[in-house]
Amino acid sequence: MTRKSIYLPALSAEMGDWQYYSTVMRMGDAASYIEFASSVAEIRDGKQLSDLIQRALKDGRPMEIAKYLVGDSEHFFNALVVAVYGGDPEFMEFDVHISPQSRAKRYSTQVPAWAGSSFGYLHLSGKETLFALDGQHRLAGIKLAVEQKPSLADEKVTVLFLSHKTTDLGRQRTRKLFTTLNKTAIPVNKSEIIALDESDTAAIITRRLVETHPFFSNGQVRTEYGVTNLPATDSKHFMTIIKLYDLVTETLTYLVGSLDRDARARLKYQRPKDDDLEKYYRDVVRFLERFVNSFPELKDYFSKTGSDARDVIRVERHVNRNILFRSVGLEIFLKLLRVLKNEEGSLAKAISTLTLLPRRFTERPYLGVLYSASEEKILAGRTRLSIRLLRYMLGFDSQKTAELRKDYAEALGQDGTIVRLPNRIKRP
Repeated sequence: MTRKSIYLPALSAEMGDWQYYSTVMRMGDAASYIEFASSVAEIRDGKQLSDLIQRALKDGRPMEIAKYLVGDSEHFFNALVVAVYGGDPEFMEFDVHISPQSRAKRYSTQVPAWAGSSFGYLHLSGKETLFALDGQHRLAGIKLAVEQKPSLADEKVTVLFLSHKTTDLGRQRTRKLFTTLNKTAIPVNKSEIIALDESDTAAIITRRLVETHPFFSNGQVRTEYGVTNLPATDSKHFMTIIKLYDLVTETLTYLVGSLDRDARARLKYQRPKDDDLEKYYRDVVRFLERFVNSFPELKDYFSKTGSDARDVIRVERHVNRNILFRSVGLEIFLKLLRVLKNEEGSLAKAISTLTLLPRRFTERPYLGVLYSASEEKILAGRTRLSIRLLRYMLGFDSQKTAELRKDYAEALGQDGTIVRLPNRIKRP
């Protein structure tokens, strides 16, 4: 496709054996001129996965990026890396020198040669093929955002252009760079999100809880960078900050009352107005306090500090094997609570029902499913089955007992014809 010629302010530079140009491009032009690598035969010969790739670039993450660009006035992200071939690209170098009136004159009489030759315009004739090597999701998000909010077309994004040669060696070289950039890109981890993100509602609330709320600000939360799970021997902390962030995220999902992707994206990528953020915080606190006060052992722990609180952890976690003193147990109970609320009709009834469930790992349905008594460890990947078993014990899903018994027996490593499901719980 031939487009109009375009002039881009640019810096010329080298890294390794690559010559590249750092330019500033209007978002509207980026959306129009730049293609996806998956659609360019130069980078990917096969077409079998093209539909799957295109769907991945239109749904999910790009939609979240588009909502971020459209809805958050403080949006910003880093450069796109784009390969260019064909057409007639030309770098037009400026003649840069120090003027007699410049304050820099007192330090030097001339601009270094390497710097003086770096400034100019990159001219594209419009006949070039441009395709993203790094930042395909961001490019897809830009394309969607410009469609939704045309005024974004005039905003600028940094684009790094590299020359691509249409030879076998050139294709191999570009493919190598494409995979290198995408394999070595390191996503922001949860610790960094929690510590720094000013758009993620759950991160903002988590920081405030750890800094100000008595349940979480008196040493109950382990805040060490990158630590997701507490060591099995930990008797000092109730949870890690990463698990608290997950807990807040789950709570917000429940409070918002929707698992809709749009609602989750707004909470994660668009900072709410201050009044709404305050309301979210108070709602989360009110919910967590109500949940804690409904279970005597949790209420006992959170009413204490220091060595008294640590004594409760030691007994409940290591002696009683209380599921609520492990993050996986809180996750199970909160996910089940959201379902129960829909079935019971009110939060009060749902929490009341939840308190009827067994809370020791050494009891059914957790024993052998979620917890190995012989190894004294939690078994991964059993959260969903545990929730299904608890629902059965409460009298739900009675029509699916055969399938549940089969899955229960498989988890236990026993014969499905003789395994009995856990006993039903008598409800008032």
